[in-house]
Amino acid sequence: MNMDRSALWALVVVVAAPAVNAQTVNVSTNSSVTASYGATTQTVGPFPWSDLGVNANASVAPGDLTLATGGATGFNLATTLTAGEVIAPGSTFNVGYTPGWSGNFSATAATGNVNSNFVYNIGPLSGSDNILNANVSGGGSPSADLASSLNAGTGQTVSAFANGTGPNASVGYTLAAQACVIECVTLASASINLTVGTQVQHSVSVTPTVTYGDLVWISTTPGYSASAPQAFITGSSGSVANPLGNPSSLGLSDGQRFYYNILPEVELSMPISSAAQLALPASITASYNVLGVGGSQSFPLGNLYSLDTGSEAFDFDATFHNNNYYSIPLDYQACSPNLARGCSDAIVDTTYKGQLSTLNPGDVPTTGTCGTASDCSVTLPGGTGIVGGYGTGNLGPLIPGDPSNDDVCGGSGTAYPGQCINKVVVNRMAAPEIDANSWASSLTLLFGAVAVLRGRRDSRFGSVATTSRV
Repeated sequence: MNMDRSALWALVVVVAAPAVNAQTVNVSTNSSVTASYGATTQTVGPFPWSDLGVNANASVAPGDLTLATGGATGFNLATTLTAGEVIAPGSTFNVGYTPGWSGNFSATAATGNVNSNFVYNIGPLSGSDNILNANVSGGGSPSADLASSLNAGTGQTVSAFANGTGPNASVGYTLAAQACVIECVTLASASINLTVGTQVQHSVSVTPTVTYGDLVWISTTPGYSASAPQAFITGSSGSVANPLGNPSSLGLSDGQRFYYNILPEVELSMPISSAAQLALPASITASYNVLGVGGSQSFPLGNLYSLDTGSEAFDFDATFHNNNYYSIPLDYQACSPNLARGCSDAIVDTTYKGQLSTLNPGDVPTTGTCGTASDCSVTLPGGTGIVGGYGTGNLGPLIPGDPSNDDVCGGSGTAYPGQCINKVVVNRMAAPEIDANSWASSLTLLFGAVAVLRGRRDSRFGSVATTSRV
């Protein structure tokens, strides 16, 4: 609101009139907003190892959000004008206000989808097997009542959460990486057991801040004119102190009638954020043997992978008032040295009590079901997402060696000199059930076994390069 205070602030007012009766303007605070959220999609993996692991193509979207406010704020012209009263510079017309908000929000359940595969990539040989292809729901509608926070109006955040679980799968694999000419010999083997679940989490947060005040202006005729200097006077602690303007700026003649006008107004600023996360809690154990040297690694339960939309936020702002305003008729009396009380730039003699008036249509923009038309419906497109979980930090190959160049081969002095992997046999079986209570929350990595194995391979096979991936 542009403020031209120079034409509004007064000097001295003399009152010689009946008292102004208390009158109330009820300002409706009805508004609503709907928000639609696009899906966040990401493809990652394989993890936790690059040659034997799990990949995921996943998407997640917060549920669509609806939010509504209601109720009304009552503004009461509390000032009383007594006949013969002298109003000194800085005096005010006080308008008290009493908030009476209602409001709530709710969101449909967040949704997610995951298509997860077991992947092997050993030397030039690779393949995959589908573990899980599932849709997951957030398991509920995050919702909350906003009345208390709206009536406080001081930026108190209201949050709601919902969690849902979806399908899970337990599966085991054995792999034999073989060198086959006339007969096949196994150069490397591995076994892996997986238990993978799905979970969607959904959160919504709303933070209302409310400002109460009056739009004031001075006019020579009843009503509102866009050319009239105006100011927005902010209230606090249930009261708005409106300073009396200086009518001399209007070019009034002695005894001319003018009007001091007060339009109560409520302003709402409300950031709204929603976020959803799709997670794959998992337990993995694996063991391997390469040319007679073996090792193992294990991961207890934790989020192997998670995809988070991050906070998808927008601001909902609305301005509320109705067409009723206080209009106080006053009479202007020009400065005269002959006045017994001395000379002032402007002396105002009240001859009528204040009255409620109605703005002409279109004088001041009215408030609809939301602050402005663009606030009524919001669309957020989604994004690339935030990837997390212990599996996202790829640990390299489970089977030691550099798998980026050649096959895994037996070096000279081994039982299989010159023989390289040219075939991988994969068997799938039901994995043993894992007691959920025994899954720890921390990650266990047997890095020592891998380091020892790498050293033994380097000394045993010289500089032979491998292309095994796990």
